[in-house]
Amino acid sequence: MTADQPNVGEATLGRVRLGAMLLAGLSVAGLAGEIGTDSPTWNLLAYLSLGAIAAGFVVTCLRGRPWILDPIVLPALVAVAGSALRDPVSTIGLTMVLLLVQSLYGTTRSWAVRSVFGALSLPAALIAAPTPIGALVDVGRSVQMVPQIILVTVLTRAIYAALGRQEQAAARDALLARTGKEILAATQLDELPEIALAAARELIRVSPGTGFLVLHREEGGLRVIAEGGLNDKLTDRLLPESVLTGPASVLHADAPRIRRWLVEELLPGRRYRVLGATRDLPDPLVDAFRTLGTQMRLGEANLRSHLELDHQANHDALTQLPTRAKFFRELIAAVDHRDPGTVALLNIDLDDFKQVNDGHGHAAGDELLVQVARRITEAGGVRGVAGRLGGDEFVLLLTGLAGPGEAQEIAEGLGRRLVEPMRLAAATVRVGASIGIALTEPGVTASELSRRADIAMYAAKARGKNRTELFSADKHGAVARHRTLEDQLPYALERGELHVYYQPWTHLATGSWGGVEALLQWQHPAEGAVNCRELLELAERTGDIGVITAHFLRTVAAETASMPGGDRLRLGLNLSAHQLVDAGFTDALLAALDGCGLAPERVTLEIVESEHIDDPRARARLEHLAAHGVRIALDDFGTGYVSLASLRAFPIHQLKIDGSFLTGDPGTLDLVLSVSTLLGTESIVQGVTSAEQLARLHETRATGAQGPYVAPVMTASDLARTAPRLTK
Repeated sequence: MTADQPNVGEATLGRVRLGAMLLAGLSVAGLAGEIGTDSPTWNLLAYLSLGAIAAGFVVTCLRGRPWILDPIVLPALVAVAGSALRDPVSTIGLTMVLLLVQSLYGTTRSWAVRSVFGALSLPAALIAAPTPIGALVDVGRSVQMVPQIILVTVLTRAIYAALGRQEQAAARDALLARTGKEILAATQLDELPEIALAAARELIRVSPGTGFLVLHREEGGLRVIAEGGLNDKLTDRLLPESVLTGPASVLHADAPRIRRWLVEELLPGRRYRVLGATRDLPDPLVDAFRTLGTQMRLGEANLRSHLELDHQANHDALTQLPTRAKFFRELIAAVDHRDPGTVALLNIDLDDFKQVNDGHGHAAGDELLVQVARRITEAGGVRGVAGRLGGDEFVLLLTGLAGPGEAQEIAEGLGRRLVEPMRLAAATVRVGASIGIALTEPGVTASELSRRADIAMYAAKARGKNRTELFSADKHGAVARHRTLEDQLPYALERGELHVYYQPWTHLATGSWGGVEALLQWQHPAEGAVNCRELLELAERTGDIGVITAHFLRTVAAETASMPGGDRLRLGLNLSAHQLVDAGFTDALLAALDGCGLAPERVTLEIVESEHIDDPRARARLEHLAAHGVRIALDDFGTGYVSLASLRAFPIHQLKIDGSFLTGDPGTLDLVLSVSTLLGTESIVQGVTSAEQLARLHETRATGAQGPYVAPVMTASDLARTAPRLTK
C-alpha cells in the first residue's frame, strides 16, 4: 500500500464497503433474470460471468484490496455478461456497479487504470452481443453515457478519499488521546519510550506508505534505536552523520520506495527523528508525530516531578533512606512473598549518639547519621533495604538468606563497621550500635517481625553497647511482655482495661480502719494483671503518665463519693518518685485534685524509696504539695538507701514499712520503727498475713497494719459494704 491509499478500518469506511458489496450483489442478481440470448452456451457463460463478478466483489471486500488482475478480468466478465442481456444497454448498470465498487479500493493510479478498463467493458459488451445490428445503435448511445459513468465514479472516489482522510484523522486523534492517558498513567520513566514507540508505529500503520527512524548520537555515528514501517534490520545499526542531511542516499537500499524524508531534532545534538513517505509527507502525520513528542516531554517532566515529590515524601531528607511508611511496605511485601527463614529484620539503635550531638553540635550529628546510613546500606548489599525510623534508629531488611547464621554474620559485620571511627567536619568520632535480629517464621506477620526485632534490640542494649541479639521466644519472653505492654498501654484506657482496687489499713490501737490505699491495675486480656507499680513505670516510659494519673484520680473520687463517710476517707495514692522531677507535676496534680473534688488533706501520696528522693527538685515538689495539705508517705521503707539526714529534710507524714521485716529478726523491725518515732510520723507495717504477725505488731510501736489478713484488696462495691468500719 502507498501513501495515497486510504486506510479503511472497521468503522465508517468498512461499513461503506460492506454496503456497496451487498448492493452490488443485489444488482448482479437482478441482472441474472435479464439474460436471454438464442445461444444456450452464451447464456451459460453469462451466468458464470455474473457469478464470478459477484464472487470478485465479495473477495475484494474481505481482502480490503483489489486483486492484481482485476482491471482485466472483471471488465472482461462484465462484457461477456452484458452481451447476453436481452437489452444490452442494461450493461450500463452493470458497468456502473463495477466502477463504483472498484472506486472503494486501491491506489489512485490503480483505480484510474481499473476505471478505464471498466468503462471499456460497456462498448465491448454491446459489440459482442449476438444482435450486432441493434447494437450499432446502442454503441453510440452507450458511448455518450461513458463520461457520465466516469463522473459518478470520480465523485464516488473523491467522497471515499475524504472519508478515508477523516477516518485516518479520527484514528490519529484517538491514538494520541489514548497515548496521552497512558503517558500520564506511567509510574516509571523507562515506560515512556515503550509507550511512545508503540504509538509511533500505530501512527505509521494508519498512514500506509510512511515510516520513521529514531537516531541517537554515539561516538562514530548515529545509532538507530527505534524503527517503524521501514526495515526492521535497521534497528541498532550505526549510520553515518550524512543521514541527517541526505537521508535518501543513505537509506535508499533499506527503504527504496521512500521518496520524501523529513529530519527533526528531538534532543539538541543527541537525538533525531527521521520521517519518510513514498510521496509527499502528509502534514497531519507530521503534526501527529510532533504532538507525540510534546506528550513525551510533558510526560517526562510530569513524571520526574511526581517521582521527586514521591521520593521526598517517602525518603528521609537527611539520609535519603526510605521513611518508616515506605520501609514497612517493603517489609510487608518481603514477608508475604518469600519463604519463612529467608527474610530477616535488623533493628539498629546507635550507642553514644547523644554525646556526639551534645559535644559537637547537631550539624556533626547529621553528618554522623549520613555516614551511618551509608555503612548500613553497604552492609545490606543488593539483598538489603535500609531505612531510618527516626532519630538514631535505623532498620535493615535482608532477603534471600540461607538461615539465621547468615543474618547474624551480616549484623556482626555491620556492628564492627559502625564502631570504626567516622571523620566529621568538627571531629573524628566513634559510635556503636545495639542490633536486634528477627527472622521470619510461619505465621509471623511483618508487624510481629518488627516487634521481635525491637525486643531483640532492647535486649542487646541491656547487655551493653555494640552488641547483636537474635530474637528467641524462650530467651526474650520477659522483654517481649514489656514491649507488648508498652505498645498497648495507650489503648488500655479507651478499652476499659484499667481498674481501681482498694486495700484498707487498720489502727493497731483502736482496731478501726485508718484509711485505704487505692491501687490502679491493668487487666490485660493476654498478659494478665499488671500491678500498680509496674503500670506506673510503663506509663512513664510511654509518656502516658499524665493521662493515666488523671483517670486514676477521677475514678477514685467518683467511687468514694457515694460511700458512707467517703468524704472523710483518707486515701493513699501510689506515685512514681520519678514524677517528682517534672516541673509541672505538682501544679497538674493539685489542679486534678481540685477538678475531681478531692480535698488535698484526704490524700496521701505514697512514694517508693529511690534515688530520686535525694534530688533537690523532688524535695521542692514535696514541700510544695505538703504546703497545700497533701500528706506524703514513703512506701516500702527499709528496702532502699535514703539516709536519715535526707528523711529529716523531707515533709514525710507516714512510713509504710516493707512486710519482709515481719519474718526476720524482731530487733530489726524495732530499729526500723524507731525511725518513725524519731521523725514523728505514722508507721504502717505492710504484708501482714497471719494472726501471729498481727499480735506481734501490737507489741511494737507501729501505728497500723496492712495486708491480706487485715483486709484483702477489694473493689469499690466491696469497700462500700465495709465502709462503716472507716467511721468508727
